[in-house]
Amino acid sequence: MQSNPQTLIVVSVAAEKEAILAGLGRDDTFDVIIGGVGIAQAAAHTAKKLREKTYDRVINMGIAGGFENKAPVGSIVVATKIISPEIGAEAPDHFLTIDELGFGTHIFSSPKEEMTRISATLSKTNSVTTGAIISVMTATGTQETAQARLQAIPHVVAEAMEGYGVATAAALFHCPVFEIRAISNVVGIRDLSTWRFKEAFAALTKAATALKELYER
Repeated sequence: MQSNPQTLIVVSVAAEKEAILAGLGRDDTFDVIIGGVGIAQAAAHTAKKLREKTYDRVINMGIAGGFENKAPVGSIVVATKIISPEIGAEAPDHFLTIDELGFGTHIFSSPKEEMTRISATLSKTNSVTTGAIISVMTATGTQETAQARLQAIPHVVAEAMEGYGVATAAALFHCPVFEIRAISNVVGIRDLSTWRFKEAFAALTKAATALKELYER
């Protein structure tokens, strides 16, 4: 059995880290780092940490937008798939993913059995939805874009900006990756006055407490 810590949690900003640490308390089985905003920063910081230490798993956590009627504000989403919908090339009649171009993959999946255990544990204290979380370069700001993304990926439930970067780094180190998001707003027209940060951060804290109980040894 390896020595602690066993789980790396990557967040994008300090407020997310504070909410998660409030739930973890003093627990040296977790490392929580700020990976920055966006795919590139998240990948770089995650890879740097994974080069320094060996972990059993990497979890990308934070707040996110939930698609209407799929993931309500204040709830938790656990990713079944982590998808980058914008990496690829345009063609005259459709979009070509990097898979189709032969340059890699735009989709990462979490180990199903452990993902199911995480979802079941978190559901004891939060409303939990499972489904695809997309990692975008440009956050959705219109209803038209929201509908286009739903049409392209019907099983998508939430939108964030870092999961694909964290997953890319984790794959390089052959480390299982998961994404857990607390929903702060509805994906669509960008109106910060409607965002529920307090509820989302409270949900993150509860999720962190549940993770602590799940992975305690």
